[in-house]
Amino acid sequence: MSLGGWLWRPVWGLREVGLGDVMLAGLLSLIVIGLASGVLKAGYPHGGAVAAAGALAMTLPVAWQRRAPVVAAAAVAVAAAQNGLIFGPMVRCGAALPAVFAIAFFTGTRCTGRRLAAGTMLCLGAVTAQAFFDPVLGPGFLAAGLPIVAGFCLAVRLARSRSLTAAQLRQRNAELHAQREQTARLAVTADRARVAADLDGFLRDRITAMAQAAAAGRKLMASDPAAARGAFAAVETSGRATLSQMRDVVGTLREQAPTAPQPVLAELGGLLERASTADARLSVEGSPRALPAGVELSGYRIVEHLLAALDDAPDARIDVRVRFGPGALELRVAGPPGRQPDPAAAFAAARERAALLGGTMRIQTSSGRCDALVRLPLAAGHA
Repeated sequence: MSLGGWLWRPVWGLREVGLGDVMLAGLLSLIVIGLASGVLKAGYPHGGAVAAAGALAMTLPVAWQRRAPVVAAAAVAVAAAQNGLIFGPMVRCGAALPAVFAIAFFTGTRCTGRRLAAGTMLCLGAVTAQAFFDPVLGPGFLAAGLPIVAGFCLAVRLARSRSLTAAQLRQRNAELHAQREQTARLAVTADRARVAADLDGFLRDRITAMAQAAAAGRKLMASDPAAARGAFAAVETSGRATLSQMRDVVGTLREQAPTAPQPVLAELGGLLERASTADARLSVEGSPRALPAGVELSGYRIVEHLLAALDDAPDARIDVRVRFGPGALELRVAGPPGRQPDPAAAFAAARERAALLGGTMRIQTSSGRCDALVRLPLAAGHA
């Protein structure tokens, strides 16, 4: 697991409460305890253990900043005002101010409209309270602090909006591309149906004419051998012309057949870029090598089916791991489950693909993530 995936791993089974959030809240809490209790010397009055306990309310909400950023902003704003009114001026900004900025960041990335406005105002309120009750900051800090926090929220929101718009454009382009391909396939199918109908009528007429000529020649064999030979020659000529035209038609159909090569495992990187707008990452382990065409194609299709069963959202994280083992190819696809009504169809298609090669597929769901492991056995010559 990468460092980013480890930091955002859900804690206590709570979705969007990551280990990184809890660790940051814990670190800031230790700092604010040291400042408020006097363990960390700041050169200003401190309030002892009781003030340190009260100051925790200004840092602990960072733990759920991704899950509920507006609630976290409200908590730190209220806590900043209460700590100032109850315990008086005291240095807490070393931990409390970074907590506000962290919450402001997720307010900008997770909220829109009224929730964004409310979260921004609450963050501004927290900074205002800290400025009035923190001797290091002072009211003069508001001239720079308030524009910085407001601009931070709005800039993050703008960047997030552009990212979402880009993801939507990629998805629409993919849909248009699929629609164009579907239209082209339907046109080819319709053309082939027309050619088949024309060929059926042509063959029916030619064979009927050949049968009639052959019947007439048979009747004339005894009474007029020359006329019989002419009838049989007409049958031969008609048969050769029919065969020539059939060859032309079959050749045309072959030229219209798909000529693109079958996908292989080496093209999985391109598949992740096209098939999903999520943050999909590919890792390869073992000794990569060329495998039988059936295994390469089935492995590619299995990953394609599993991606269709997972969440296709820009903020979703999908991990794809390909492991070339000594006797088997392992494919592991993990990510948040999809929001489509029936992801079971995609899982069933992947399982069927694996079963055709004598492979297995195991699916586990925990902590808001779905983990699918596919194992495809390799023949002795490719192990």
